[in-house]
This record gives sequence, C-alpha cells and structure tokens, in this order.
Amino acid sequence: MKRKQGYTMLRKDFLLSKSPLPKLTASQSRILEYLLGHPDDVAYMSSGQLAESLGMSNATIVRFCQHIGFKGYMDLQRHIRQEIKTRLSVPQRLQKQPANILQARDFLKTILKSDQENLATAAQTLSSELFEQLVTDIGSRQEIWVLGLRSCHGAAHYFSTNLRFLSRRVNLITLDAGTVWSQIQPGLNPEALLISISFPRYCRQTIEIAQLFHDAGASIAAVTDSQISPLAKLANLVFPLPFWVDSYFESNVAVMSFFNAVLAGVSYLDGHKSMSRLQVLEEMWEEKSVYFNQRAASVPSWAEQLQPNNK
Repeated sequence: MKRKQGYTMLRKDFLLSKSPLPKLTASQSRILEYLLGHPDDVAYMSSGQLAESLGMSNATIVRFCQHIGFKGYMDLQRHIRQEIKTRLSVPQRLQKQPANILQARDFLKTILKSDQENLATAAQTLSSELFEQLVTDIGSRQEIWVLGLRSCHGAAHYFSTNLRFLSRRVNLITLDAGTVWSQIQPGLNPEALLISISFPRYCRQTIEIAQLFHDAGASIAAVTDSQISPLAKLANLVFPLPFWVDSYFESNVAVMSFFNAVLAGVSYLDGHKSMSRLQVLEEMWEEKSVYFNQRAASVPSWAEQLQPNNK
C-alpha cells in the first residue's frame, strides 16, 4: 500500500485512514478485501448486512473498524461515502439508497440529523485562528472576489450579497453568457482576496479560475471538503467543511453557517461602522417598500366582501 500525505492509499482516489494500517487477523483481512472490492456497496450496507455477506458476527465488523482507527462502523461508512462521493454521478447515487431509508418520510429526520452532525463536526475541527485571519483579511482588503459555481453558487451569492451590505466591494464571479474570463482578465491584482467554494466532484472551472488567482499571487481562502482537495492545494487558508448527508445531493448547511459566522465577525470588527451602514440600508428599504408591510397592505377588493361589517 502506498502512503500519500499521511494517508493510507488503498486504491486509486480511495483513502481509508490517516495512518498505516495495523496488523490484521485473517477475518479482518477478509473484511478489508471485501471493502476494497465493493466500497460503493459497503457505503450503503448496514453492519449486519456486511456481516451476513461475510459470514461473520456484527461484533467482528465493529472491532475491525475500531482496530483501523474509526469509532465504529458508522464512522467508517461515513468516511467511505465521502471518498466515493468524488466518483459517483447523481444517477449512480440514486441507485444507492441508504439502508435506513424505507420510505420518503424517513429522509426528514435522517437528513436533519446528518446536518446537525455536520455542524457539530465543523465546530470541533475548524481553526479559530484561521477563521480570525480570514475575517481580518476581509476587513483590510480593497478587492474581494467570491467564487462558487454550480451547486456552490447559492452560497457564494448569499455571502457576496451580505458582504456588500457591510460596505465591502465584492466581485461575484458567474458564468452568465460566458463573461467570467472578461471579469477577471486582464491583469489580476496580487493584493486581491479570492474566497472560493468547491466540493466533490469539484467543478473544473472553479479550479481553473482559482489557479489564475494563484498564479497572479493573490490570496485564496478555500471553503472545501478537505486539506487535500484540488482547491485546497491552491489556497493560503483552507476551511474543510463536512457536506455529506444521506441523500442524493450534497448539503450546504455547514457552508452557510460558516459564512454567517464570517459575516458576523466582519461586522463585529467594523463596530459602529457596520451598524450605521445597516441603518442607512434599512431606511432606504423602508422608503422604497422593498419588504412586504403587513400594516400598510390594503385589503384586496375580493376580500372586502368577506369583512364582517360589510353589507
């Protein structure tokens, strides 16, 4: 087995653990062999189903997981799912229904629980020092770019919009009408800050655009899934966030929560400046009737007939 950046490489693009595997018994070697041969299946099998397939006890499966450095079978399974996520297309995911999903209603609590676990993981693993550095960088930069394409575009749009509310000059990179290259060329500013978002299966254009900023000497903050993602390799600051849920699509809950924290941090460092800016915006929004006002709303003509005093 090859070693790569502190991980045990079991097969191409499949990393199992962060350290060399310990010595295995004959039964454990059989489990490992099955896992390597059928990772897509193991990702959605219960421990009982795996044990039955191998003619072993459920306890043997759990001990194997703990022996190679995981908390248990669910921890191993979660890791496998994150790894194969980089290889599976959406149709392939549709064919892999989680074992705990028996009917449509099961997705509600299952996905909410997964998102809750993702948020807890992010809170435990993200670096407070790097977070503070990002917030400080945003406060001091004159040129900020935000990049998130395809499924990451919603988070990028949300973040850039709210940064503008805090008096930041932000450029949101989009692919509308093929204008992306004219937006960032010619001559990228080496003093610029790019905040880029990408998760498996990693949008090719996101990596290409980030590479341009990297080559120009600009600073890059990567919001991605791991320290070894293609986006992370180009970044100065890396914020790995969990994105897996028991569904056919990725979850952006941890990403949105992270950006909310960044916005709160920027606002805090700005102090009264942010409050003044937001107050001006509120007054303008009220003047222009940007938001629905229940008190000012007139009663529709068809509803007047339903008024109790109308005769």
